Amino acid sequence: MLIAVLSPSAVLAAPASRPKPDYTTPANRLPPAKSAAGNPCAVFGPGFLKVEGTDTCMKIGGSVQVDISGAARPR
Repeated sequence: MLIAVLSPSAVLAAPASRPKPDYTTPANRLPPAKSAAGNPCAVFGPGFLKVEGTDTCMKIGGSVQVDISGAARPR
């Protein structure tokens, strides 16, 4: 079994040369503004609904496909 021991200063040290990332959203990528009337999720397109108790809009979809095949053997 191998146990590594690090000094507290080595664990807490952060690289000084690494710049912090910029997490701001560019103005051209902002989400569309919510409409004041009716469904606020309508700006995202048809089928989007607001999740109750949140400010989240969701669209749930899916499909069902059934494939049937068969073969007959001569007796």
